[in-house]
Amino acid sequence: MNFTFSDNEKNLFQEIESALTQENQFFMPGALQTENDVARALIAVKQKLSSTGYFKAFNDSSSFGPVATLEMMRIFARHHPSLFLGIEFGYRIFSEMHQILIESKQSLQIDNTLSCALAFCENFVETDTKQSALTMQSMDNYYLISGEKSFVINAGIAKYIAVNGHIDGKDCVVFISTPSEGLEFIFLRNKRIFPELPIANIRLRNCPVPKDMVLYPKQIHTLISQVQYFENFACIACALGMIDKCIETTTHFAKTNQSENKPLIAHQAVAFSLAETVTLKQTAELLAYRAAWMSATDDSEKLVMNQCAKVFCSEAAETIASQCMNILGGQVFLDNHLVEQMLFNAKFIQLIGSSTHRARIEIADVLLK
Repeated sequence: MNFTFSDNEKNLFQEIESALTQENQFFMPGALQTENDVARALIAVKQKLSSTGYFKAFNDSSSFGPVATLEMMRIFARHHPSLFLGIEFGYRIFSEMHQILIESKQSLQIDNTLSCALAFCENFVETDTKQSALTMQSMDNYYLISGEKSFVINAGIAKYIAVNGHIDGKDCVVFISTPSEGLEFIFLRNKRIFPELPIANIRLRNCPVPKDMVLYPKQIHTLISQVQYFENFACIACALGMIDKCIETTTHFAKTNQSENKPLIAHQAVAFSLAETVTLKQTAELLAYRAAWMSATDDSEKLVMNQCAKVFCSEAAETIASQCMNILGGQVFLDNHLVEQMLFNAKFIQLIGSSTHRARIEIADVLLK
């Protein structure tokens, strides 16, 4: 394994940093108040990143390795984790899924430049690869769809929502345009998870969908598992970015604030706590890099490494945020404090994609084979 970045990759990182800095008006506290604010920010940031080659890197393995791809995602997440997840779930992962459908000879006329959403979760936050309670009634040239999906990222601003379901004994993926009759959003604005990002449960009550917007991939469980794999990497990168920001913020505070006439960082308890956070950060980084490196191989172990990295990085983010709060003291309870928000965000990314509970089960299943 070689985790040294090439000059080409380092230049890309610098371009991404510069591009995100230029869009800093979207990253200020209180800048994203409405769904329209978020939609405009996602479009602006996506355009700026496109000019750097950010999205090209995902498809150009000859120029940018998988570890470098993870690193550029981490840079984005460090600047603004909410917009990062909005781009990942609303554009990139959706595009990856669309490409898989095309390669499996399932075509769909959807403009991938538009914001989209994935709704594969029911009852729990994690993506469900095995079942769906969605019901569909066949009419002349459309289906009437009923059911509920949970924790849909980009709800309310997505032009299309992809949901998994079951029709006449066959699994399928349904693409619902928004707005649609019978489609209702129940927003989760008061839950304090990625508060700038529109996240909602959706309710479908006899929602009409044209039959040409329903696809029947032969290996739908494989398709959804691949989507889950991409979601996990987004969560891993998001965790690393939040860890970076937490430690940076807390270290600066410990150096610039005093207790007993000396900097906080000079106190052994504070120094040891910071040392523990850095140790966790370094460990999470190495595991994430290994998982990314293995993603470019055909090694079957890459799947379990993806799960291991998701578990460790997301839980490390929560632990680090908690330790940083202890150092920062009561100020973390001020409105919109970065570190307090990271604590809530870290818990959420433990659940989306493959939840840490489900991931542990799947890791154990590999050991039992």
